[in-house]
Amino acid sequence: MRKGLTITFLLCIILVVLAEAVLPQIIGGTLEKRIRDRMATQDAQVTVVSHPGLLLLLGQVDSLQAVTHQAKIGQVYVKELSLEGEAVHLDMGSLMDDGQLKVTKARSLIMQGTIDEENLREVLSRRVDKLENVQVRVTPERALVTAEVKVMGRKAEAELSGQVVEDSGSLYFRMEHLSLKNSRLGRIKLDGLFGDVFGDVLLAGPDKIPLGMKVTEVKQMDGAISVKAKLPEAES
Repeated sequence: MRKGLTITFLLCIILVVLAEAVLPQIIGGTLEKRIRDRMATQDAQVTVVSHPGLLLLLGQVDSLQAVTHQAKIGQVYVKELSLEGEAVHLDMGSLMDDGQLKVTKARSLIMQGTIDEENLREVLSRRVDKLENVQVRVTPERALVTAEVKVMGRKAEAELSGQVVEDSGSLYFRMEHLSLKNSRLGRIKLDGLFGDVFGDVLLAGPDKIPLGMKVTEVKQMDGAISVKAKLPEAES
């Protein structure tokens, strides 16, 4: 009887040790696959930690860290993206059965990413079909876009400037100034009319930002845009 209890006790210890060592790798590997599928990237590294490790089976993650590159968020690719969370509760049913990555609540969950000039140029070239040969220069003051556009059947040089902004949790390229120039028209300033002509360019709506997060902060720098997103307070 005593020998049987000893064996059972030892087996329990072995199972607990295995859970601590193996479960984080299994859950982390599953999250990596879901992130790669969700964000159209081949590069994702995820680390999950919980004490005890068996809590991971319930979706309770003490610490979550993820890093990926060239991940697609909405319409735009993000050059570098990091995700950090504390006391994160994952929907394990959706994760394992449906392949969906969902967070039911978290003490904190923050995503930060960098959109470079090439990322912005690529999405503007796709989203604004009137523009050709698009070039982009980003500074802390503005994003300057130069391109070619047809006006009355003739090609003109277009110069646009605007800002990458957050609006109601979504990410936009907001156009502020536009001027056109060709040999017959000379230079024409169309400030204030650009929004009426083309409209703001939606880069990422709230339904396209992972894990139900919303954009909370945007900062333009030389050559890139820094973007931060968080889980809304009601869900944290």
